Amino acid sequence: LLIALIVLLLLLFRETTTTTTMKSAVDRGECLVWGDPHVQTWDGAFTSPVTEGEYYLVKTETFSIQALCLATPFTEGLAATHEIAIGGSDLNGHTIRVGPMEGGKILIDGQPALTSFPSSQDIDGAAYLSYNSAGNLVDKAQGDLEKHVVHINLENGHSIQVMRWANHINVRISTHFAQKLRSLTDGLCGNFNKDPSDDTPELVDSRNAANVAERDCMFDHRGSFKPTATHSIEECKKDVQRYNKAVEICS
Repeated sequence: LLIALIVLLLLLFRETTTTTTMKSAVDRGECLVWGDPHVQTWDGAFTSPVTEGEYYLVKTETFSIQALCLATPFTEGLAATHEIAIGGSDLNGHTIRVGPMEGGKILIDGQPALTSFPSSQDIDGAAYLSYNSAGNLVDKAQGDLEKHVVHINLENGHSIQVMRWANHINVRISTHFAQKLRSLTDGLCGNFNKDPSDDTPELVDSRNAANVAERDCMFDHRGSFKPTATHSIEECKKDVQRYNKAVEICS
């Protein structure tokens, strides 16, 4: 009986150790990008790069997520996230780009993709994309709007949700390999070192991890963007329920 009890205790100890090790190995991390734009980093800092330009959200040696930030009619000259681009050797040389509903596209290697709604597509086993109305919104204030969400699941452990709105996008980047990423990643999403104080755009830029060099840019164009359409508050008032909801949220 004593021997059986010892064996049982050893098995329980082994199971507890294995469970703890696996939990540590798949520690979860999340970076959020929304609005004009606001960024919540892996380490929980809140930053806001308010000028137009191309920025790294995530930058590693084998994989990057770039953001193209442009002004919109609704942000009074401040930049919003207009498009993201994903690429690197982790994607076997492929690139994925997602823009807003008006004037934006979903592109794989520069070619239109997910052209129907809903739809899905696999990219050489390196990424799986789906396009539907499901997803956990970054900005809850847009919960009453029609949703068009691109889900990008990468073989390297990242998953990205891109919420396509009229003239900007919101982004949720998640990873199940936080321990592996620490000290290997940088960008506006931060360097994943559990220290939010060094995630400011200025400090990220000092590490050469904020602005995208022209030779590395995955977007078609750079520089100033002039919206083709403008909207007024009077147009919003035509939908009384939505207008009242917006006033309630913003007041």
